[in-house]
Amino acid sequence: MALEQAATVETEPTHRFVEVDGLKLHYLDWGGDPKKRTFLLLHGGGAHAHWWDGVAPLLVPYGSTLALDFRGHGESQWPRPAHYGPPAYVRDVVGLVEELGTKVVLVGHSMGGAVAQWVAVDHPELLEALIVVDAPHGPPPIFRRLMWRWRRRARGGKRPELKSSDEIVRKFRLNPPDTYMSKEDLERLALHGAHQLPSGNWVFRFDPETRAWRRDGVRSTKPKLKKLSLPVLVLRGDRSTLVSRAHARRMHRKIRGAIYKEVTHAYHHVPLDNPVDTAKEIAAFVERTD
Repeated sequence: MALEQAATVETEPTHRFVEVDGLKLHYLDWGGDPKKRTFLLLHGGGAHAHWWDGVAPLLVPYGSTLALDFRGHGESQWPRPAHYGPPAYVRDVVGLVEELGTKVVLVGHSMGGAVAQWVAVDHPELLEALIVVDAPHGPPPIFRRLMWRWRRRARGGKRPELKSSDEIVRKFRLNPPDTYMSKEDLERLALHGAHQLPSGNWVFRFDPETRAWRRDGVRSTKPKLKKLSLPVLVLRGDRSTLVSRAHARRMHRKIRGAIYKEVTHAYHHVPLDNPVDTAKEIAAFVERTD
């Protein structure tokens, strides 16, 4: 199936905002016809809506295409006192979908895929279909969680201020770090997730408190995927070290009628590593469900 960027797509998306839980949440609107369908794209933890910049324009011919910044991420507001974790992120998604007033094809990568699973299980009436992109069912592997816990302790809870945009680029790292992205694309992604303060210093658009939600007594269990009856696509990067093929296959088997696909030339950050094939699989899936 040939997949080309629509000629009507603007080079840059429109910035829009919605209020949920008293918070101003930001999302990118890439255009497209909502009469066909509406895609809502969810990023992973510590990421932002621009993780989908390579995929979103390719989906526009198939419907309205939006990418959300979760609270505390990107250009969305930070809750004070800090209030994060899966239940809060589910409310972000539900609030936006209710504001849109239409069912959506919910596409979630990594943490966004975990949140998307909960939305699909608890609010199936809001969705036309679910697409889970390299996201586990339940917590990531134990060695990853231990690594992240150590890094949180090492960093502390305050957002660092850097002297220049060059320092932002040098400090930026994907997690996990493996990627096929070019150096130029990585630099662009880093700067999309940062801004300059009135003092002249630079900071990442990310609240470090998002990583401390378990400290606040928030608990999360596995969503009951066997309850799902809507169309589901499970996508995995063929080189992913976060979601094994065996784990993704187990997820797939739990969901009646689900489809399993792997995106080649992709580590965990599937939308960044291979946006064209990611969009192809999503487009083929939604056309099949039609």
